[in-house]
Amino acid sequence: MDPDFHFDAASSEDEYESEEDLSPQSPWDFASYSKSAAEEHADRNTTSVDAKISRALRDRPAVSLSDIDEPEEEEDDDDGDDEEEEDRVIGGGGAGSANKKAVGGSVGGAARDFFAPSEGASFYANSFLELNLSRPLLRACEALGYQKPTPIQAACIPLALAGRDICGSALTGSGKTAAFALPVLERLYFRPKRIPGIRVLILTPARELAVQVHGMIEKLAQFTDIRCCLVVGGLSTKVQEAALRSMPDIVVATPGRIIDHLRNSVSVGLEDLAVLILDEADRLLETSFSGEIHELIHLCPKGRQTMLFSATMTEEVDKLVKLSLNKPVRLQADPSTKRPATLTEEVVRIRRMREVNQEAVLLALCSKTFTKEVIVFSGTKQAAHRLKIIFGLAGLRAAELHGNLTQVQRLDALEVFRKHEVDFLIATDVAARGLDIIGVQTVINFACPRDITRLLHSSCWSYC
Repeated sequence: MDPDFHFDAASSEDEYESEEDLSPQSPWDFASYSKSAAEEHADRNTTSVDAKISRALRDRPAVSLSDIDEPEEEEDDDDGDDEEEEDRVIGGGGAGSANKKAVGGSVGGAARDFFAPSEGASFYANSFLELNLSRPLLRACEALGYQKPTPIQAACIPLALAGRDICGSALTGSGKTAAFALPVLERLYFRPKRIPGIRVLILTPARELAVQVHGMIEKLAQFTDIRCCLVVGGLSTKVQEAALRSMPDIVVATPGRIIDHLRNSVSVGLEDLAVLILDEADRLLETSFSGEIHELIHLCPKGRQTMLFSATMTEEVDKLVKLSLNKPVRLQADPSTKRPATLTEEVVRIRRMREVNQEAVLLALCSKTFTKEVIVFSGTKQAAHRLKIIFGLAGLRAAELHGNLTQVQRLDALEVFRKHEVDFLIATDVAARGLDIIGVQTVINFACPRDITRLLHSSCWSYC
């Protein structure tokens, strides 16, 4: 044992907390990362969309029912199909619980040789005590209301604590962030504190996902002295540069912004890095970050531990795995193409002659059937903004989330939706995977996703 190591006994104040402190904390607090959207509009002397909608509603002349003409009956020329205009088909198949299993490698000798065997990996644990975590981390889990590890946490944490490289796959809402954060924090808890350095780098494809991961790590590390830094676009570069120079233990970043700092800041480097985590790796490669990812991997020490999480194993991800991981264990807690057991899928069919009424059908569904805690994936930024205006003029409380907004406005949209200040979040693919807000009841894909994986991962919001 290190002679400089001292054990600090817990005080009675730490042992016994008031009933108010025992209520579970929320891991997400998007408002703490920037000023509010209202303050940004005041600083820029601009008018928000909500203010414009309110003014339009106030100035709109009242319309009586007698002024509305009855619509004429239209002939239906849809190939003699006598079905109703809107047929709801409840999705079947795959309704049982998904089989939890560890996959030791792909079919083929080369893949089997590359991946380490996963014998002994268990996807079940009764409590976090069984995972050999330190007391401050157990206390943080209790404060967050975490009682029993999820399958991906039970499998990933022991292997990560042993220093193994991991290639994992799990659905949104399965506890993947805590699965890699807890073993990282456990290792950092016993780090040499006299030698500061950036020891963990976590890369995510989207700014909002980085904010969420950073918030989770801050909550899990709240009873330790481990420091975490957020480095993403849209926020102050000078503040981030100062934070990096202070040598935080963990850096959560998007590839583009961390590369900028590494290239332009002399005192910032990755020489002391011990763990590299690639979250949503398939999306990282989709969002034109491939060059930055490969550059960052070459900047990291070769003796590091690497954990990669990806919903789909594309050819590009497979190349990245072979480039960055060393004899990894492959874990698959939830097959990426399986439906969650608690998910109900429905299809609303609109006839070919009435596709122009698609927005009206959506508005009717959101006014009468799905009235709160709803996420609508619009497909494009223009469609998201248009739907935000339509919902506002119809008197529905909605927020929009897409790439045309400033970072302050994007975080504000997530925060007001999390606090239930609005009933609808209209978003593009920027929120389709990774983000996990508790309490979402309904997910509506206004534009059909391009592939089955995107559909499943956007739908996983409904059971988080």
